[in-house]
Amino acid sequence: MKAKYIAENGITIALTLIILYAASILPISTLTILTVSSCLIPISIIRTSIKNTILVYAGSSILSLFLVPTNIAIYYVSFFGVYGIVKYFSEKIRNIPLELFFKLIAFNALLSVIYFISTNFLGNLTINYPLYMIWIAGQIVFLIYDYALTIIISFYLKRIHTNL
Repeated sequence: MKAKYIAENGITIALTLIILYAASILPISTLTILTVSSCLIPISIIRTSIKNTILVYAGSSILSLFLVPTNIAIYYVSFFGVYGIVKYFSEKIRNIPLELFFKLIAFNALLSVIYFISTNFLGNLTINYPLYMIWIAGQIVFLIYDYALTIIISFYLKRIHTNL
């Protein structure tokens, strides 16, 4: 592994932890800040490689479990951190309907993990609506999230990565 990649990975992990910690102290939507943190994984893939990015995800996940509030760390570890890697492998297929199918399968699996952890271990999940309505809304919000992440990645590639 190149020293440049090690340094970039360390900076990416540090930025991720700063953003995750900010989610606990800023009076802004936690999901918004978690979305910002999830942008760093695809940027790491672009700047280094998928192998290095998996190390970034592992390092930031382990450190987040120790340094940020548990609920934020769990959401990052179980969805927002890993989704950039899932997106990378899904989009290597180059078939949009198949990509969406795999992304939705991955999202539903990760959503199930979050639901299981939240109800059994965190104990702070109160649902005021029927579960099927939340599931349907989650599919729509996920597709918007995936599209927004694609726009952010495109912006990074066009405006920032070419100038570095």
